[in-house]
Amino acid sequence: MSLLSIPLKEGFFPKVKKGDNVISGQVIAERNTKRSDEKGDLGKLLSVSPQKVSKYLTRRPGDRVEEGTVIAVKKGALGLGTKKIESPIAGTVFKFDGETGFIYIRGRREDAETENLFSPVDGTIELCDNKKIVIKTDKEAILADKVSGRGIVQAEITLLGKDEIDPAGINGKIRGKIILGKVFQREAISKALGIGALGIISQNISDEEFEDLAKKNINTPIFIINEENFEKLVKYNGKKIYADTQKSLIIAL
Repeated sequence: MSLLSIPLKEGFFPKVKKGDNVISGQVIAERNTKRSDEKGDLGKLLSVSPQKVSKYLTRRPGDRVEEGTVIAVKKGALGLGTKKIESPIAGTVFKFDGETGFIYIRGRREDAETENLFSPVDGTIELCDNKKIVIKTDKEAILADKVSGRGIVQAEITLLGKDEIDPAGINGKIRGKIILGKVFQREAISKALGIGALGIISQNISDEEFEDLAKKNINTPIFIINEENFEKLVKYNGKKIYADTQKSLIIAL
């Protein structure tokens, strides 16, 4: 059994609880990608004291607004320098604070968009809170010795060879895949990244190459594993894997 820890980014809320069984592709957390409420400092926007904002309002609590609806107007002398404040969202004005000059608008529910976080594996929820979800799975997990790049990738793994990788043998077939090879030199790495490999897993990439990747701010995940784990991954050639740079973790799916 392996424990897969999935961090929850800001705004995500769990859709599962401890003890739940989950399957690959199931939604385990979600967040609203649009804020349902907006607030604005009208005093600052109109360049007046908060206590004077009220006389410039064109919309008040209970009024519905569309995106771009004018909610406050301050006319300039002789019609010059007029300031108009528009609503950034569609919804309803639900509060105005005369002391602070802030106005509050609640967005329409139908305008909300949901971003989902999916389980990468079948398993059981071992831990679930507002910071992370931990899934116990029977999938094989491998801990990398060194990692470069950022993020999480989930894709088919393709074995390029058990010796030093020849750049001439790298072609468009690796695009969108995680490639596996025993030894990568600079030219092979550059060509693979240029073609569009989603990740690289190797038993041998020099320290100099790793430092060079860091200097160039290469974000593509690159993992160094030992010989035993390399042979384990060879068995999964052509199958999907999950690789997490933050956890230095590779899971065969």
